Amino acid sequence: ANPLYITPNDVPMEVIEKEKEIYKEQSKEKASGVANKIIEGKLTKFYEEVCLLEQPFIKNPDIKIKVLLAEAVAKIGENIQVKRFSRFVLGN
Repeated sequence: ANPLYITPNDVPMEVIEKEKEIYKEQSKEKASGVANKIIEGKLTKFYEEVCLLEQPFIKNPDIKIKVLLAEAVAKIGENIQVKRFSRFVLGN
């Protein structure tokens, strides 16, 4: 997991539009309604790859980070928000 953003709202519109154009090209042979659903599905998958809170929790891939965060908020009783993150990589 190599997230670039925290939430889908943090993804710049230029990046989203570029991804939509790629998905439109891939689904141009489909009917309009079907193509829109395909584009939305691929965009959701894109968010899961590039947004930290949309990614699966490494210890339990069945839940996303945002669900884990909500559970921690409910358990602790404090509002927890991810404002920034750092990723460290060892080696190449």
